[in-house]
Amino acid sequence: MGHQRLNGRLPDTAPWRKVVGLVADGGDIAAIAGATSQAAQIGLDLAENDEGLKQTFYLLTQVVLAARDSDFQSALREIGVIVPAEATAFNIVAGFTDAIDKHLRKTQSRTDIGEMAQLAAVESITATLSPKLRNLFETTHVDVQQAVRDCSTQVGFANLAHDFFSRFTQRFLSYHLSRELANHVGEGKRFSSPVEHAEFVDQLATHCRQTSLIVKTFAGEWYSKHNFLGGITPTKVKGFVWKAVDKLRNELALRGERDG
Repeated sequence: MGHQRLNGRLPDTAPWRKVVGLVADGGDIAAIAGATSQAAQIGLDLAENDEGLKQTFYLLTQVVLAARDSDFQSALREIGVIVPAEATAFNIVAGFTDAIDKHLRKTQSRTDIGEMAQLAAVESITATLSPKLRNLFETTHVDVQQAVRDCSTQVGFANLAHDFFSRFTQRFLSYHLSRELANHVGEGKRFSSPVEHAEFVDQLATHCRQTSLIVKTFAGEWYSKHNFLGGITPTKVKGFVWKAVDKLRNELALRGERDG
């Protein structure tokens, strides 16, 4: 991941000094998240047009729609997701990951944002399928297809999209914050112990999940509408992602101002 290549403190600019101050002074989670999103404005601008993010979300829509086909394996193959005839949930995740990797290599468009999106999607697929299956790795291919098919309804896809953007938002904020948080662990600092630091990370995940509710209904309605009106295309997904990221940006800022 890209954030593992970033070392030291945040940039010495006014927006990032505000973030550091909020962390050091015990600022509210919402205020810190909002300030971070504003300081990382360039990153959010890039996310709106990132090929990896766009392709990842597009493939999510296509995988769930493929589950409606009587020949699930062939339908997945047509979108570049290669799985065995009796695919397990693990096979779906592996095939999805490989398909994204091949696309990013072909388009030479791998970025840190794209990797965040890819990992967030893999986690979302796994988290969404797990409760529907008796055992994630030992279940019938019929059960797996039905579990994926459940995500192809408007409500099902809204839930999947919400989970995806929750995880993507958390990864985006953590990409920047993780460098600074480590500097505030120890006696007399914001986090007196690694346990308190871990609790903060958990609270950030909860905040991102609550913030991402702003795109849940929007995603479900968009998915249903465009699937009905000529199908979902990469071009339509690009427009959706742009709007979704903008909604997240505004919601993070609003929550930060309200709670900060």
